[in-house]
Amino acid sequence: MRIVLWVYIAFNLLQAVVLTFDPALTDRAYLGGEMTPTRAFQWYAVAGYHVLIIAVTIIAMGLRQARDRRKIILVNALLYLFWDAGSQLAYWGREIGMATSDLLLNAGVSIATGLVLLAIAFLDRDPVQPDHAVS
Repeated sequence: MRIVLWVYIAFNLLQAVVLTFDPALTDRAYLGGEMTPTRAFQWYAVAGYHVLIIAVTIIAMGLRQARDRRKIILVNALLYLFWDAGSQLAYWGREIGMATSDLLLNAGVSIATGLVLLAIAFLDRDPVQPDHAVS
């Protein structure tokens, strides 16, 4: 599971780098017109969210109790599933005139990421401690 979380960290790092250094690459799918300094700053702010997710995931991986790790990973999964993918599919994709293929790809990545995180939260358990008989 830690390997999957490291891949997740790399995924978020890649997004942060792209949004910081080439926001137009992501912005093209959103049909918002010319890339202005304000739009570039908005993408930079989104990059900050990905940096926060990296930090929170690293902290979660260091927690001793599985129940504590699960809480953080579960919240992250729900954000991807409902806040990101759900709002895009229900409202924002149509509202901003996003091409259906771009919308489905973007929402699909968020859904897949959320489902992987749900699986990690579900599978993360503390090792079973053997019973020690007292003689």
